[in-house]
Amino acid sequence: MADTDVSKAAAPLLEVSGLCKRFTDKDSSIEVLNDLSLRLEPGSTMAVVGESGVGKSTLLHVLGTLEPPDQGRVYYQGADVFQLSNAELAAFRNARIGFVFQFHYLLSGFTSIENVMMPGLIAGMQKKEIREKAEAILVRAGLRDRLGHRVGDLSGGEQQRVALARALALNPDILLADEPTGNLDRKNSTQIHEFLVELNREMGMAMIVVTHSAGLADMMQQKMQIVSGRLAPIG
Repeated sequence: MADTDVSKAAAPLLEVSGLCKRFTDKDSSIEVLNDLSLRLEPGSTMAVVGESGVGKSTLLHVLGTLEPPDQGRVYYQGADVFQLSNAELAAFRNARIGFVFQFHYLLSGFTSIENVMMPGLIAGMQKKEIREKAEAILVRAGLRDRLGHRVGDLSGGEQQRVALARALALNPDILLADEPTGNLDRKNSTQIHEFLVELNREMGMAMIVVTHSAGLADMMQQKMQIVSGRLAPIG
């Protein structure tokens, strides 16, 4: 298999070895991730919890191919994705990885359905096809009556549901979520937590969630923390 042919047939879904990431300025160097290893099977879920500043978000950025590691390898189904060209990596990221962050990062001048259609349009899909997919996932997210509403006309919980729908529009293999309910009240947070678990069951989609929410962490199959730059199990 060529490195650029990231096949869905192989397992594990995600395997990381010897991962190191440091941040350097003219006076100092801080090593955030140090010889970190990780293995995630298709459809499995993991929570990464712990104090701010230990590298949780940095880990998600590297796993999501948004930042390269300083050392180590990131394999998706056997392919070292950081060996891909920039164009290949961008296409891979758009098609295979879903992202949700604490802030929704929706396009404010667009409607719910236009935001959810965006990944498919970037991927070159036919407008009719991606619109049908976007409408289906928005309806599944409980937003049937909000398809044509602009982002500014939605509540915080609705905005985060649209962000989730956008992340899922292309049926990614894995969802990476960084404090996905950090800006929501308890009621909306609980609804999003339950929705994430339902999506994992229905779509067979793997999930890594960085969270301070004990409730959300307890819903994941594995619960991990970063200690001295490495992942360590909790409990």
